[in-house]
Amino acid sequence: MKTKILHKIPHALLYSRLIVAIFISIFSFTAISPIIIVVLSIYAILSDVFDGMIARQLKISSTDMRQLDTKIDTVFWFSCLLYICMNHSLFLKSHLLQIGILVFSELFIIIFGFIKFQERISYHTIFSKFWALVLLWFFIDLILNKTCHYSFVISFWYGIFVQLEILIIAIILKNPQTDVPGFFKALKLRKGLEISRNRFFNG
Repeated sequence: MKTKILHKIPHALLYSRLIVAIFISIFSFTAISPIIIVVLSIYAILSDVFDGMIARQLKISSTDMRQLDTKIDTVFWFSCLLYICMNHSLFLKSHLLQIGILVFSELFIIIFGFIKFQERISYHTIFSKFWALVLLWFFIDLILNKTCHYSFVISFWYGIFVQLEILIIAIILKNPQTDVPGFFKALKLRKGLEISRNRFFNG
């Protein structure tokens, strides 16, 4: 019984992040306190960190779970974008080009994955994990301070780097994979070699 309950924790964290995304989307159209949005977004990132970590420790991480995790991450970040659109229109107008580039890069990678592998790309690279933290910093900075120039610039250029690495990995690999730590690991996988994985990040 205890084991069954433990095995439900990663999925509970996963779906709770989807619920958070739904709440943020709804709250985008209300005058709710920004603090609530900050708390929800922090929880979402923490759940993203721990769902995979716990699943790997329990040895129940699967391809389907990792792909679902990526899909829910996408929904969450688009809910944050909706909040920005509805509550920070001046920032949106000032940075429409950069935001458009990031959205386009995300959609392009999704389409590329379905064309080449017939599935959603879900690499969870080490750099992409840190991008989530950088994006969280920017999102909170915007909500609380409304002066987020540096956090956004760093988020944008770091995000471009992350998306380029993911695209290059997708080009390198011959077969669909999940949890590919980075570019150099992808080169080894292409050659059919075993790669070392961090038990907390990509175990």
